[in-house]
Amino acid sequence: MTLFLSAREAYRQQQNTTPNSEPTKTNSYNTGYQAVLDDPKQQSRGYEYVMAFPTGINLLVEQFDLAEDLILETNCYNLPFMEFSFAVIGDDESEMIPAGQNFIATYFDLDREIPGSGLYWRGGQRILLVEVGINPQEFFCRHEVSGLDFLPKSLQLYLETDNISFLNYFRMGQTTPEMQIILHQIVNCPFHGLIKDIYLQAKCLELMALKLEPDTAGERELMRSRILRGNDINQIYHAREILIRDFDNPPSLLELARQVGLNDYKLKIGFRQVFNTTVFGYLYAHRMEKARKLLMSQQMTIKQIAKIVGYECPSRFAVAFKKRFGIQPSQYLDRFIVAKNT
Repeated sequence: MTLFLSAREAYRQQQNTTPNSEPTKTNSYNTGYQAVLDDPKQQSRGYEYVMAFPTGINLLVEQFDLAEDLILETNCYNLPFMEFSFAVIGDDESEMIPAGQNFIATYFDLDREIPGSGLYWRGGQRILLVEVGINPQEFFCRHEVSGLDFLPKSLQLYLETDNISFLNYFRMGQTTPEMQIILHQIVNCPFHGLIKDIYLQAKCLELMALKLEPDTAGERELMRSRILRGNDINQIYHAREILIRDFDNPPSLLELARQVGLNDYKLKIGFRQVFNTTVFGYLYAHRMEKARKLLMSQQMTIKQIAKIVGYECPSRFAVAFKKRFGIQPSQYLDRFIVAKNT
């Protein structure tokens, strides 16, 4: 049996989002929600808890002790969105993040129309996930845009220009001992009320600073390197935009290099340095994530989804999907439907 938990439904119930109602207060002045896992067999337990502060910081904590697999339907968020996600205990298999690692990601062009997005947690393990989320436009644009050069390049470009699409930024890294201490301080916060709110927001800001600085320092180092110059970085981001835009019929490596004005060697080396993966490794991951969300929307057949993400042959799509998520797309869909209807 696969368990199912809808954080989205918990949010709707606890916020009382009717036209004439005010959001339910869950702490002294922040709003949020808690979704508690209900296992009929009483073998698994856990919860997802979100605190949303008026400063624009959102803190999410997931703790589960799972005897069986769990599909967690996540709550919607408004775009643009930037998240700092830390897998403390247990492997985040939906996003391919093992325990002890973390990622930073921005979402400016996510498909809003796809419902049912969520996470898959494998049974037989403990889970502890901590995530900090912000609206980057609101959070960072309190400062002068000209002073944003300490931020990752893709985020700078978005904040400086309204006409650039496909600027989602993703960077995975190892969770350092300093980060681990802060994560456990968040989960085991000793305070209550207003003092708790102040304490948790300060810890969220510490995590953001510790995660942003190595990434931006790395980009500054790339700009000083012999292989890549400042304009080369922009062209590599442009190559990523083309890949996402034409993911169903992508250009060859040589054609992509020609379109962005780089030679293929510099594109290959630069793409790995900037995005920590190959050109087509990035494309493959983007295709599979798109396919997973389309499956969970339950609006298309597997054959239709395969074609949308660039596979004319459904069997080849099934092989690629299993390689990414460890399960056939038909099995993934069956488990999601059964869990959601249980």
